[in-house]
Amino acid sequence: MLMHSEHILVCGGAGYIGSSLVFRLLKETQFHVTVFDNLMYGGDSLFSFFNYEDRFNFIKGDLKHYDFDKLLEGKQYVINLAALVGEPICKKYPYDARQINFEANIRLAKEASKKNITRFIFTSTCSNYGLQKSDVAISEDGSLQPLSIYSKTKVDSENILLNDLQELPTTVLRFATAYGMAARIRFDLLLHELIRDAWTRAKIYVYGAQSWRPLVHVDDIARSIITILTNNSKLKNKDVYNIGSNDQNFQKITLAEMVAQRFDVPIEVTNTVKDPRNYKISFDKVKRELNFEPIHRPKETIDQIAQALETNLLNDKYLQESVNVKIIGS
Repeated sequence: MLMHSEHILVCGGAGYIGSSLVFRLLKETQFHVTVFDNLMYGGDSLFSFFNYEDRFNFIKGDLKHYDFDKLLEGKQYVINLAALVGEPICKKYPYDARQINFEANIRLAKEASKKNITRFIFTSTCSNYGLQKSDVAISEDGSLQPLSIYSKTKVDSENILLNDLQELPTTVLRFATAYGMAARIRFDLLLHELIRDAWTRAKIYVYGAQSWRPLVHVDDIARSIITILTNNSKLKNKDVYNIGSNDQNFQKITLAEMVAQRFDVPIEVTNTVKDPRNYKISFDKVKRELNFEPIHRPKETIDQIAQALETNLLNDKYLQESVNVKIIGS
């Protein structure tokens, strides 16, 4: 168990990534963890954490309006996972996306800078790379071409966090597309959408079949954040890491074939839906500098979710209600 007595604030800690991170923080470290979340998708992912009563605390609040001075009191690290995640919900609620993903994040960072926070970890996305015209894997210093409201809010945040607020030690983590079982499962993720189609429609529909996407398991995302925390003394004041692995750059058709094989369903390639994104990512930097490598692979997740569906552990409630498009209260 890693020994740390510092206090961490995890904004968005009840979510898909957040609850996976908090699980590992409480199990593997001695950090004191405060989760801040508005419970937009409920809070049952947090229930078991209250057993760590001396190290876990929960605060309900809205990042857009909360008093950050009070929230940051006594904290050494801030991890901001709070966001409207993905293009569908951001496109449906563009004002909220800008308010939460950018404006509230920067307001939090500015307050963290005043509090002399040891490190601010901002969770971003490889979607920032947008359309790359070659199949050469792009590294952290490659050009950013955000093509959606979601990625634009992330790039705008990165620009201020990395170029301004010089007194705030900041690490930006650009995650590959997430997948994997977690306490708060989602089905608006690429691999999970393919699985959902295979299960509910007995056919997989693929658009942009030859486009590249990098994947990373949600548990590996949690592991990467802990790697940043436990290597804080080695980190630069400002830096960026792509999080994933080179062998998990996939063309969408390859992922569809993996799912189709497990569910024994056909694939239909369609051009009726357009998605201009195409990006193959290099993850050499995080492996070279921090010795971080993912331990999970998509095939195991496909089988895990298939078994959960076949045994009704996952039912229509999860397939439909966990999709990230809901009414937002502004």
